Amino acid sequence: MTRIPTPLRRLVPVLVLPALVSWSLAGCGPKPAAPPAAGEQKEEADHDHADHDHGDHDHPETLAEGIAELEKAAADVAAKLAEGADDAADDAIHLAGHVVEDLQKLLAEQEGLAEDAKAAGKKALDDLFAAFDEVDQAMHTGAEDAREKAAELHTAAAEKIEAAMKLLKESFGGKEE
Repeated sequence: MTRIPTPLRRLVPVLVLPALVSWSLAGCGPKPAAPPAAGEQKEEADHDHADHDHGDHDHPETLAEGIAELEKAAADVAAKLAEGADDAADDAIHLAGHVVEDLQKLLAEQEGLAEDAKAAGKKALDDLFAAFDEVDQAMHTGAEDAREKAAELHTAAAEKIEAAMKLLKESFGGKEE
């Protein structure tokens, strides 16, 4: 068996992980179930996001509108996880991911915005996407304690989520009151 050189092995997660994250929450419509990868748990392969009522959402037309929608979705994620409402939490997480994607597009389209402001906004959105994706992945492990693990991950990421939301609100959605 041919071994992959160490520098290339280190690059694989850097190249593959962003593609997997983007794929896992991309788009607003239901996705066909992908065949399970070798060694993947059956429960995870059986989870088809089309069986949830994610519905479509109104796409925000401005950054401020999208940030307000994201703030509501983020609060809904926290509330549903705290209630133990698994399906509702999953729907809320997916809505938050879709709104983050909408905001990423809106931010990229902004003309006349300083590059450092765009970069800070992009980083905040990337942090939010990563946090919600990590919680979503935990919910779909098929483990008995999946919801508890997802709630723990969300709690651990709460400060990061709050900081990213604060930056977005202050920079693009109006000042906090």
